[in-house]
Amino acid sequence: MRRLVYLSITLLALSAPARADFIKDYREWQRLGPEGQAAYAMALFDVMTVMVSGDPFSAARSAGLRTCALTLQIKASNVAQAITKFYADHPQAHRATPFVAFNGYIERGACSPFINQAREELGLQPMKPTPLPKAP
Repeated sequence: MRRLVYLSITLLALSAPARADFIKDYREWQRLGPEGQAAYAMALFDVMTVMVSGDPFSAARSAGLRTCALTLQIKASNVAQAITKFYADHPQAHRATPFVAFNGYIERGACSPFINQAREELGLQPMKPTPLPKAP
């Protein structure tokens, strides 16, 4: 059953990368449970490391995320924990998709030094920090 959950979530995320928001908010994130969260989080991470639209910004992001994953030995559970922590740290963002949390704590958080290194190698400016969600 566990493999079926992982496979289903991964296939859904990979088959429609533009629709990675099929989990719409924190409440739906919670309903996934730990195994579903790990599968969804890793699918997000995987898509971001292979989706290169031919522009140097996407290429730098993908390369930086891959280096980050290898260097920090990131596992699916780590990415899911980061998403959950984002929601805990920013209750005003509970309506945001897990991708927003991923972007805030993984892409522009833990992995930003690696992405910025890849950007520098391509002659690009470093990423700007993501503005944190504001309280309503």
